[in-house]
Amino acid sequence: MSRNLYSAAILAAVAFTANADAADLSKQKKQKPPPPAEYVEPAYLQQSLPAIWQGYYVGASVGYGWGISEQTYDRNNNHGLASTSPSGALASVTVGYNMMWSPNILVGVEADLGLMNVSADDKVVYDGHVYKTSYGPWWSTVRGRIGYLFGNTLLYGTGGLAITAVDEVSIGNTPGETAANRDVRAGWVLGAGVEHALSSTMTAKLEYLHMDFGTYEGLSANREDYSFTNRLDVVRVGLNFKF
Repeated sequence: MSRNLYSAAILAAVAFTANADAADLSKQKKQKPPPPAEYVEPAYLQQSLPAIWQGYYVGASVGYGWGISEQTYDRNNNHGLASTSPSGALASVTVGYNMMWSPNILVGVEADLGLMNVSADDKVVYDGHVYKTSYGPWWSTVRGRIGYLFGNTLLYGTGGLAITAVDEVSIGNTPGETAANRDVRAGWVLGAGVEHALSSTMTAKLEYLHMDFGTYEGLSANREDYSFTNRLDVVRVGLNFKF
């Protein structure tokens, strides 16, 4: 009889263990899956120096300009078209304001005032006329900016008003044939650039600008029509400082 009781106890223990294991397996099957991993924004989209892009700033830049000056003179069934290609160095000081439209979109306004020496050698054109042209000595722009931030780097477009002093003349064979354009010319400017934050107070930029000053029309002393058309391209580098 005791042997039968011992066998029954062993069977009961085995059955209890099997039921417990089955219960544990059932609980494991009913457990919820682990939550998905949290999304981490790529490093190039993370803005680690946001303070540099909001607010007022001042700066300075240096660069190189090249352009074209085209002249027409209507004499003796039109002397035709003459042109020169002025080039030279320039520099400017800058003041501006940036506003963050969203975490990555920047809008702002910027103004420049500077000096340039963009000129061409004297050129002999039709019938011995001598063509001289230069832009400067001063120039200015007032532009809007809009750009997108990739981390600490801003890619932007810009456009607005451009102003420069122009001194160009076509000296004729006689005083009455001389045509001149010595004035302050206003036009439009478009461009693009890249700007990178070097610290929480300083950025560096590389920028291209195209300026178009339109066509100036006049009359020589002989009452003959002439015109000058002026365009200028600029590449420059600069530093901006937030305050």
